[in-house]
Amino acid sequence: MADAPPGEGPIVNPIDIADDELGVVAGILDILDRDLPAAREIITTLPIEAFTTDSGDVFAAVKSVIETNPKPTVMDVHVILRQHGHDTQSPAQLLLFDAVNNKYHTGPQAARLAREAAERVRDRHERRLRVEAANRVIATGGNPEDFADLVRLQERAKTTDATQRTMSLAQAADEWARHQKTPRVPTGLPWADLPMRGGLPIGGLVALVAPPGVGKTALAIQWTLGALLQDRALRAVWAAGELTPAALAGRAIVAASGLLDDCPLVTMDEADRRLPEARRAAVALTNAIGERFLILSPPLTVETIDAAVVAADAKLVVIDYLQLLRGPDAGRDRVADLDGIVGRIRELAIRRECAIVVVSSMAKATTTASRAGQLGRGSGEIDYAVELLYLGEIEEQGGEPVIGPDGMKGVVWRCRKARNLEPRDLVTRFDGATQTYHDGRLDTDFPPMPNEDFAAFAPGQGVPR
Repeated sequence: MADAPPGEGPIVNPIDIADDELGVVAGILDILDRDLPAAREIITTLPIEAFTTDSGDVFAAVKSVIETNPKPTVMDVHVILRQHGHDTQSPAQLLLFDAVNNKYHTGPQAARLAREAAERVRDRHERRLRVEAANRVIATGGNPEDFADLVRLQERAKTTDATQRTMSLAQAADEWARHQKTPRVPTGLPWADLPMRGGLPIGGLVALVAPPGVGKTALAIQWTLGALLQDRALRAVWAAGELTPAALAGRAIVAASGLLDDCPLVTMDEADRRLPEARRAAVALTNAIGERFLILSPPLTVETIDAAVVAADAKLVVIDYLQLLRGPDAGRDRVADLDGIVGRIRELAIRRECAIVVVSSMAKATTTASRAGQLGRGSGEIDYAVELLYLGEIEEQGGEPVIGPDGMKGVVWRCRKARNLEPRDLVTRFDGATQTYHDGRLDTDFPPMPNEDFAAFAPGQGVPR
């Protein structure tokens, strides 16, 4: 296969081109024996000419096998390649070997990632065709046939873009039917999952809004660790705008010590002094979550978060906190800038099918009677965009926090917005020493849930106590 021709518009890294083309092939091979309809759909969207690397030879073999065999296999692809002169040491055969040896395997995400890679390959191919047509128009001095060809390609690009942005109601209904209920990321903490009807909503935003010192970050850390312990395949991205990675790790170690079985309980003071108990908790946390908790450092933008989500295949994202994100219009109109950021975060949650927790600061003078938008401290868009918005409030008497006999202070996370759910507050007790929240409701007033619903997020082995 020839290299991509020059002059095709924006400069594209050849490595990205090769990765995308290989991503298409690897994704199709990955789903060949378990989602053949999706594999057929993907190959119909791409001509062989769209490929500019050796992946094109493998794609041609895959396409031939799928179109001619009712039950195609990877071995069939290998046979086709040999019939076309590709021996076991040829680039195409080596590429096939890499793909089927898990280098690009992505499990349940394979079909989606293959479709996204196919879109990028197709877009580059269409752009090359338009550039070539434009060059012919210039070379021939405006030949009518060449000009008509250019216009046809431009119109096709507009139609393709419109098609990619639309979905029929039948397709939407089919997607809805695949889920017995709204998909969520369980935290494993009943006092949080029950009022949220199963956990953090996938494709939606949950906002934690409170003045400084209430414990927004602590709650987000506890949710994240709980979710990672609940689902051993889950991956999370933490956009750390406020804490350094080391500080975040210290907080996580302390919180995890109260969540993990057979782990010594560690306080912030013990963690700061790196005592043996804290080091043992760090080892236990690392063993439990491995590399599934990824920290993204500043500068933070929606684009950098999106790239991290894609790279990690993350289903949970925490942005700590909203006001530290940079937008394209920074320094001009900060309110409009934040509104745009919130809107794009919501689009990210929908497009990447992940749950996003947004931590947002607010002025202490703001009252609980304020509109949700006012609580976003600069963003009115948050009023519309979030699925759930919780406002943190410390229980006080005479202006002082109420401290219980157990040394914990009461914190109520008032649900100021709940889309499609009955708003229910999170009544908690906060232990400042261990930076963890506990159920503060003695007699729960949550309605009983069907056993099958609760089983989907009930704590299991090594899950929060």
